[in-house]
Amino acid sequence: MNLSFTRTLAALLLAALMATPAFAAKKDKGQKDATAALQKKLQKADLPGDVQEKTKKVMAEFGPKVREAQTAVDASLTSEQKSAKTVAEKAAKDAGKKRKEAQSDIAAAMKLTPEQKEKYAAAQRRLASVQVDLDSALRGALSAEQQEKVGLKAKKKKKNA
Repeated sequence: MNLSFTRTLAALLLAALMATPAFAAKKDKGQKDATAALQKKLQKADLPGDVQEKTKKVMAEFGPKVREAQTAVDASLTSEQKSAKTVAEKAAKDAGKKRKEAQSDIAAAMKLTPEQKEKYAAAQRRLASVQVDLDSALRGALSAEQQEKVGLKAKKKKKNA
């Protein structure tokens, strides 16, 4: 009887060890790749081979930087603040508000401390900077027609006021 208990215990421990990586993988599955949407657009754009190589190099160079910057933005918020932000963004979208109109509602919903506001703003600026660098590098690799296919927004020219 003691031997069967030991075997059962060993089998349960083995099953637990095998199941642990599966649960860890599911946890990571919720994380979004910040560049995944852009990579899909590039694949669907039916670009020539040489241009595809150029875009792959650009994505290989800037992809980790974008992911790192997005991780910093995410790290500046608690899980409750992230969920509040998501709910506020959805509510603003459903209400048909423009981005600038919705920003104050989203900021109020997140309830950031002064320290978090500084960290969040700095992380957002870093992310925006990296995204601008990525976009300009892709513009250098793509023609105007290819940029339109991919969905890169045209640079807005500043008005002299």
